[in-house]
Amino acid sequence: MSLACSSTSPGTNSPIALPRIAWQGMRGFEGTFMRSAWFASLMLLAAPLPAAAQEALLDLSTPHGVAKALQDAGYKAEIAKTKDGDSYINSAANGAPFTVNFYNCEPADGCGSIQFYGWYKKKPEFTADLANRWNSRKRFVRVEIDDVGDLGMHLDIATVGKLTKANFADLIDWWNVMTENLSEFLDKEEAERAKKTPAAAQ
Repeated sequence: MSLACSSTSPGTNSPIALPRIAWQGMRGFEGTFMRSAWFASLMLLAAPLPAAAQEALLDLSTPHGVAKALQDAGYKAEIAKTKDGDSYINSAANGAPFTVNFYNCEPADGCGSIQFYGWYKKKPEFTADLANRWNSRKRFVRVEIDDVGDLGMHLDIATVGKLTKANFADLIDWWNVMTENLSEFLDKEEAERAKKTPAAAQ
């Protein structure tokens, strides 16, 4: 601490030499102060973050919780019911509608998983082979052909333990990307089928 050991007297430019005892006392004070500051900084690093600084977790085990999370992320979310009285959510991404369905539901604990689900009406190229080719290349969004020939796509999400907003935003982003990819994949399949189908006789 240069200011302590080399100061000037008023009206002069000459340094004042502090008495040796005084300087040693100040050195002792400096050491104690530095040790205290170092210890205090360690305590601050070890202390848990305030509740306000921790990211809030989303409870996606209920229709109302999922609807709010979707709306907060900028998507529409309308709660509806099936003819059996089960709740689901109508939403849309990239202009394509999808639903959020709820599974493993208990009155006290809510639902253990949810599923984003979209579908395409039956087309000739919707075959088991097409679904297998998509599923062999993609991990997150799976497709299947139902018993009437429609193509369904789904993304399953476990709700146990709750999710952060960042986790949920990432899942929605994956759904958006995969719906775009599937649309492009189906367009190519349709174009390939058209090339292989002989034109109708004029």
